[in-house]
Amino acid sequence: MRSKNLTIESKVKCGTNFIYEHNVVIYKNVTIGNNVSVGNNVVIYPDTIIGDNVTILDNCIIGKPLRFGANSARKITQPGPLILKNGVIVGSGSIIYRGSLIEKNVYIGDMVNIRDRCHIDHDTTIGKMVSLEHHVTIGHHSRVMDCSQITEYSEIKNYVFIGPDVSLCSDPSFARIKNADKKIVIEDKAMIGANASIMPGVTIGKNALVAGGSVVIKNVPPKKVVLGNPAKILWDVDSSLIL
Repeated sequence: MRSKNLTIESKVKCGTNFIYEHNVVIYKNVTIGNNVSVGNNVVIYPDTIIGDNVTILDNCIIGKPLRFGANSARKITQPGPLILKNGVIVGSGSIIYRGSLIEKNVYIGDMVNIRDRCHIDHDTTIGKMVSLEHHVTIGHHSRVMDCSQITEYSEIKNYVFIGPDVSLCSDPSFARIKNADKKIVIEDKAMIGANASIMPGVTIGKNALVAGGSVVIKNVPPKKVVLGNPAKILWDVDSSLIL
């Protein structure tokens, strides 16, 4: 019979009914709430704050510190702790960095990568293999489906739907010109179809719909459908799709 291996450093606070599987490592100053479940081969880095009724599945890295290469343009500053609020579920193989805030009842699928200083509001779903770069904000009751790539500083608001394999792109200069990034904003209740690409500086208006496979290089007005490469306005969004 194999025995469980739990390694806990100093000043870790655990609530009641903490359930863990094999090969779990918890670093110093971690706070864990009540009724938390942690799967096999999970590492929880220092200062992480985990609320009540949180589930973390196998092979996750939680609260990972920042480490940059010699040629990185970003300054090496460690943000505050990662915070997972009540009812969060983290799928197998996911990595969540320090400095992000995950609000209550967020579902994070398998093999998701969430960089530092992201904020995901309550009751939002992040599909498997999604990548969120640093400083991304996502509102409440939004959905980002499988394999989508969300670039740094993107602002996704409330009740937004982003289909699978969508790319948000922030740098029009292929990283060859400094300060060329422009933030992408997706307003409340907008819908982005599968395999669409949203270019730097674009705002998708409230209740707008970007058809699958489109390449959007200009702002999309509220309640309009756009399609094509480059995307063009076709007609108004069907009233049955408007929240």
